[in-house]
Amino acid sequence: MNLASSIDYLSVEGLPWVLMAWIGLYVFQPFATLIHELGHFWTAFILTKEPITLTVGRLNGKPLYEGKRVCIEFSLRKSSCGNTSYCDEGIGLYSKILIILGGPSFSLGMSCLIGWLLLNTVLPVWVEIAGISWFCANSLAFIRASLPSRLRPTEQFPEGPPSDGLQLLWLLSGKDSGE
Repeated sequence: MNLASSIDYLSVEGLPWVLMAWIGLYVFQPFATLIHELGHFWTAFILTKEPITLTVGRLNGKPLYEGKRVCIEFSLRKSSCGNTSYCDEGIGLYSKILIILGGPSFSLGMSCLIGWLLLNTVLPVWVEIAGISWFCANSLAFIRASLPSRLRPTEQFPEGPPSDGLQLLWLLSGKDSGE
């Protein structure tokens, strides 16, 4: 098992690589949001019968894909925001819980997978840096979604959209919208 890199990231030699990792985190953010939303999407797709819309970034009115039951919108603008909308009427409590947990589960799963690969594989430094950025982007998506709070306000949610953790608390406490 390889637990040490050949680069000392806390030195002058490592500084450019740390900066590249920060840039990578920014670049990978929309794709980490997409992975997270795919967790909600696939769970909702399996457990519901109505149309489902997956959105990452600011809505631009031009879907990336639109089918009979699926609409996917992806934009790099405001890409830390994502939403999966579906009709939850007629589905039970456990199905709603599974759909809410789908996003954080995909983010955590991706973080664990890339973390395991980084710790158990000898990689070129540039691949390791990209992996670290990808790990951090997915870990931040997991943390942001799991903590029960309101996120940064958007046009669709002026008071801030509720995180998955907050939605789960509302669901388990019997509140519909947390108001």
